[in-house]
Amino acid sequence: VTVMRKHQRYFPVEETGGSEGGSGGDGSEGSSRKLLPAFVLVANGNSVDPATVVAGNEAVLRARFEDARFFYSADCAKKLSEFVPELENVAFHRELGSLLEKQSRVGKLLPALSDKIKTSTFAFSESDLATAAKASALARADAATSVVREMTSLAGVMGRHYALRSGEEPAVAEAIFESALPRSSGDLLPKTPAGALLAVADRIDSIVGLWSVGGAPTASADPYGLRRAALGLLETAISTGMRLDVARAARESSKLQPVEVTDESLAGATQFVARRLEQLLIDRGLPVEAVRGALGSGRSNDPALAAKTAEELAAALEES
Repeated sequence: VTVMRKHQRYFPVEETGGSEGGSGGDGSEGSSRKLLPAFVLVANGNSVDPATVVAGNEAVLRARFEDARFFYSADCAKKLSEFVPELENVAFHRELGSLLEKQSRVGKLLPALSDKIKTSTFAFSESDLATAAKASALARADAATSVVREMTSLAGVMGRHYALRSGEEPAVAEAIFESALPRSSGDLLPKTPAGALLAVADRIDSIVGLWSVGGAPTASADPYGLRRAALGLLETAISTGMRLDVARAARESSKLQPVEVTDESLAGATQFVARRLEQLLIDRGLPVEAVRGALGSGRSNDPALAAKTAEELAAALEES
């Protein structure tokens, strides 16, 4: 599916079933779907020979699938853990080091975050922290695999798959997948305690680190995807009811960065997340006055509490 949609711009043809079971090719949940041996494409030009167009595109797609099978077979010859050392050669940022170094920072940040986290959706336990720690050591490993290098949108999806093939516990494999969520607006959100913790820690590390080296978004550009990272952080915290102190988490992350994080940079990163929270709540349809009232009461560092307060204020405004 990924090859057809992302690489060839084809429309895959699927047979949909009921509302239970199954998942999409990108790891999404929903109705069961069976991929059929057919696809739809659009041919440019006023006059084309349909048979020639079909044959040519089938040949191209067949070659892409053969490449994918070769990459997958090569990856399966190794355990997921064997790809971890290769992350040293995958750059995250020239001043912030490799993906291996980033992965290490995230792992060190987990205990500091889990010590204070409480949620309304699940009870966070020591076993959840242990699961998150195991997953953090492997969470970025699929970036070094051939399949993900060719199809980056499968990051997390292949990590979970390869982790299970390597004999990792299902909870660890799921946390690896959830650490990449959400990948875009409207995507799946982490549901397990370990996955949610790991997803939040990874995004805090990115925001604090990249902000400190001048990677802040501008009005016209966001080269490091920090808006998406902040949105993922906020949506995860709100959906789980996670009582997260963003300012405290940012301070803890700043201690682990390989560069100096000034007070000004730390404040900028924290304020950036607060502004994204305001926009997120407004985009959800809450009145501006309710959102600003909630954030103005000192709750901007606690996304879940801010969202709940804004909803209560909105309800009160409707009744008045």
